[in-house]
Amino acid sequence: MEILFLYIYNLCLSIFFGSSVFIGFIAAPYIFKILKTKNEAGNLVGLLLEKFASLTYIIQIILIICGLALSYSFGYAAGIVILPVFIVIINLISDRIVGLKMRRLKQNMGNIDNVSKDDKNRLMFNSLHKWSVRLFILNQLLALPLFYFIFK
Repeated sequence: MEILFLYIYNLCLSIFFGSSVFIGFIAAPYIFKILKTKNEAGNLVGLLLEKFASLTYIIQIILIICGLALSYSFGYAAGIVILPVFIVIINLISDRIVGLKMRRLKQNMGNIDNVSKDDKNRLMFNSLHKWSVRLFILNQLLALPLFYFIFK
């Protein structure tokens, strides 16, 4: 059973981390580079991030369940359960608070390419975007020790 739980845990952790690296460092920058407007690129990246948020919830729940089994039955570090819980909390904050505010601001502004860079809504949007990126990177960083706990 230990090998099965480790396999599922490693698979889910690899999918989560690999997806986050792909979206954050490959897909999003490339989309902003090739699409004609920031508005189009932002809409597409926003859709990707919404799908990734759903994937994150599913994967982290699986990690928590497998982590509980590994921790209680086989003596693995409690961090393999605690860190996915933090990742879910951070994802909730990013998606349900920061992301929701960003979506509302974007809806009020319409096409962001037509909004002055000094507009108060655009300034607030840019500030929230910075927080969104920080939370995204924090989740990536929290996933790294999980590899250590599993392979130790």
